[in-house]
Amino acid sequence: MFASIPLSGTARAQEPAALDAQQRANQMQQDFEELSGATEKSKFLLETDDGKGITFADILRDPDNIVLNFRWAKAQMAQGNIRGASATLERILILEPDLAPVRLYYAIIQYRLDSLDIAQAQFEKLRALPISDDVASQIDLYLDQIKKRRQRVKQSLSISFGGHYDTNRNSAPSDNERMVLGSLQEITNTGDRHQSDIGYMAAAHYDITYDLGYQAGHDVFAGVTGYYDDQVRLDNLDVGTASFEVGGHWRSPYVTITPTLIQTAAELNNEKFLTSRGARVRVDWKFQPDTTLWGQTSYFDERYGATPDSSALPLRSGQRYQGKAGVTYAWNNQNRTTFGLTMARKEAARSYYTYRSAGAELSHTLLLAGGKYILGSLSYGVDQYQQPDPLVTGSTPLTRKDYPLRARLSYGSNLANLLDAAWFGSGIGRDFYQFIAPVSWSITEEYQATSSNIANYDYDNWRTQILLSRRWAF
Repeated sequence: MFASIPLSGTARAQEPAALDAQQRANQMQQDFEELSGATEKSKFLLETDDGKGITFADILRDPDNIVLNFRWAKAQMAQGNIRGASATLERILILEPDLAPVRLYYAIIQYRLDSLDIAQAQFEKLRALPISDDVASQIDLYLDQIKKRRQRVKQSLSISFGGHYDTNRNSAPSDNERMVLGSLQEITNTGDRHQSDIGYMAAAHYDITYDLGYQAGHDVFAGVTGYYDDQVRLDNLDVGTASFEVGGHWRSPYVTITPTLIQTAAELNNEKFLTSRGARVRVDWKFQPDTTLWGQTSYFDERYGATPDSSALPLRSGQRYQGKAGVTYAWNNQNRTTFGLTMARKEAARSYYTYRSAGAELSHTLLLAGGKYILGSLSYGVDQYQQPDPLVTGSTPLTRKDYPLRARLSYGSNLANLLDAAWFGSGIGRDFYQFIAPVSWSITEEYQATSSNIANYDYDNWRTQILLSRRWAF
């Protein structure tokens, strides 16, 4: 009987360094065959390494070597070759149908490939094998997910609460100087200098998806999102937004096209200041098993309203056009890197608020054991404005040019990794634990800065943020 199946493929077996790869494979297979019973063989397989360095040529030389094939399947999974791993595991099950780890790997892969009938059959076969309570519970979760995925209508609700601290919440100029009519002046008003502040935020998102019934998995969806950020001291920077979107997914074996219509309303200090309506189309092309090329284009009509703090906001009203393209590469099941380029144009009622922008962003996702993760991103760009703003630069021909930089690092997990179920006892305490255990928490450090040729827009800000989130799918 085995306790758990670590899908990360952590190496545990220690082999003599003097043996070459073929000798090691033969020795491991001989040790495997000397074991009696599926339980002992299953445990042996779980202790093998992740097959780094194995090639398909090695498999062709010894196609009936079960240990070699299992290590090769784990290597394929780490490389993102899910279909290849499926074929390898299927070959093992023909030779040894009672190996629970192999069948569990195979069932999970079929689930990922959306072959739900095969996945369910495999999970149900596993239930008849000698497995631990932990593995049985894991299987029940997958069977429940299969039941939900077969529903034509799927819904989810996410709720988040958190707080953040900003060193320069009002984006005050770095040198405490401001250009007015072409002349630099020191900022003497304390309220216009750097203002640090604490903010409390809450967000909720609900979405519903309807499967159109095609084998390819085409669907339509709708979602609504609400967000509010309340500052402790700087009430004029309290922000609230509500957005609604509707769209669909058109899927083929390699390409997914996602058109979406979006409307957003935003308020600042309880005063409505922005209404945005537009559309976005995204295309994802799975170029290789581990590589996805993607592109996105969008158009929004942005209408600003005057607020007590800024009567000039309507002058920013106009259209925004944006195009993005990039690549996502999955190094293995735990590491994924995305690189993207952006080109955009913002038109406004006044030419000195009209600009073109270009930028690049690099991000990486690292999944750790136990549901932990690390997210990192870095972006940099340039915004070139069309005409000088006479209220700022006076009669000088100085046209604004900004270089925005943003760096962000997050670490997250869930409360189950911090809490022990035994602390809560049984009955109501156990029910409470089951409710809060899936709550995810994250801590984020972010640095945002803009270097500008005009002092008014040259600033930086450090933000520390803590967030708790809970999601329900039904």
